Amino acid sequence: MLSVTQRRDARSLPHETLEEMRRLAVQRALAGETQVEIANSLGVHEHTVSKWVRAYRAEGVEGIASTKAGGRPPKLTDRQIEKLRRIIIGKTPRQLNFGVNLWSVPVIADTIEKLFEVRLHDSTVLRMLHRIGLTPQKPVRRAFNRDPEQIHEWTTSRFPDIVHEARRKQATLLFLDETGVHEDGPIGTTWGARGQTPIVATTGTRRRTNVISAISPRGRLWFRCFNGTLTAVRFIEFLLDLMADTSRPIVVVMDRHPAHVAASTKRFLLINKKRISVHYLPGYAPELNPDEHVWAALKGMFRRDTIEADEAFDGAVLKAMETIQESRPWVKSFFRHPAVKYVREALKW
Repeated sequence: MLSVTQRRDARSLPHETLEEMRRLAVQRALAGETQVEIANSLGVHEHTVSKWVRAYRAEGVEGIASTKAGGRPPKLTDRQIEKLRRIIIGKTPRQLNFGVNLWSVPVIADTIEKLFEVRLHDSTVLRMLHRIGLTPQKPVRRAFNRDPEQIHEWTTSRFPDIVHEARRKQATLLFLDETGVHEDGPIGTTWGARGQTPIVATTGTRRRTNVISAISPRGRLWFRCFNGTLTAVRFIEFLLDLMADTSRPIVVVMDRHPAHVAASTKRFLLINKKRISVHYLPGYAPELNPDEHVWAALKGMFRRDTIEADEAFDGAVLKAMETIQESRPWVKSFFRHPAVKYVREALKW
């Protein structure tokens, strides 16, 4: 146990406490106390007090101000770190001839060595990445053959014109899409003991049901479940269901699925052009369709609650879609996704 008379290493004290001790020691020395008396009362060596007094006489208050140890100088300058950050955010490793498409800590360490001729340990790189606000994230898949200019034109010009057309016709604006729901789709996450991977029982079969749907910004959802490929005949039947359900003209936004652009579909649309008109989304940009988020909700329901072996898969998909359909606020929420902000802006929400 430390006694009250035992000397202590002042360097172990907090910086603020040490600076206050220096100030008091110098003040008492200037008032006439001996350095031995000051050292004994503060519990430090008299040579320490002498050093403080000399520092004050040589540099004034700045001489006794407490400063943190400089430590080892960083191997990368602030400018180099900022350049690295811009590269990680704006490029892929493949663009720097690394042969991979995703940034990992070892790849970033290799990039630092290649650009700045400095080799850093992986743990040092990891700490630096967190310090500059970068975190590991699951990337969004984007096709190489997307056309950014076409997407920009769609969101800023084409779609606002479509909204204007729908309002002029007093038409119902719909977004249409289709998907397949697999029984063996990816399972979500769950909690379990560390080092023991949880097991979720599944049927082991590969049942699948396809769904086509259309949603409106007002929160309505139309859908049809089916097995097999979406053909032009099935697609036209769905359009007829839409037309039968509303007396208003219909404006449909959709992608260029083969059934959507088939010759028979084009003939049907030409014959019914007074009741229904269609517009095609830019290629390779599915995120621009709010109906995509119906599928995210649907498949999320099956990840959380897997199908029993004796349960009818088609019926389970139908019931899940009916659950979404019955909640207009839920359907409206699909239009609040950041990727379809352009829809809200065109509708002036």
